[in-house]
Amino acid sequence: MCQELLPERLREEVCRAVRHRLPLAVVMFHLNECREVEPTLDALTRAAARLTRAVVRGSDIVGLLGRGEFAVVANTTPEGAGTLAEHVVRHLQAFEFTCADGPAPVRLRYALSQLSDCKTADDLLAEARAALGPAPPSAPSPSVP
Repeated sequence: MCQELLPERLREEVCRAVRHRLPLAVVMFHLNECREVEPTLDALTRAAARLTRAVVRGSDIVGLLGRGEFAVVANTTPEGAGTLAEHVVRHLQAFEFTCADGPAPVRLRYALSQLSDCKTADDLLAEARAALGPAPPSAPSPSVP
């Protein structure tokens, strides 16, 4: 799903979750490609989102958000969102990303946000992005080969 569509789909899911009293979570992922070559990072992010679609439920929504970012929107509890995030991380760690000039080692981080009575779709994205924060320069991140 292109990045323009994810916020709109999230708004729809927030309305549906509120109307039917369903749990709703956003799991935002951020990829850091070690070489920081923009076209490579964009391609790797699209590839990671495609791989993620293969391991989440059919009802979950996967879409691009921005440079190096993609998210999963799922009707699940905070615990379920954490399990989903760990499952995606394990799946992506098992995949060898490559680009035209060879292997493309990346680091993957994620953050969660959960719908509550007073949150909007924009609040969910902002909360997840704030929780993700900037990548610490020397912090160990799970590496995806």
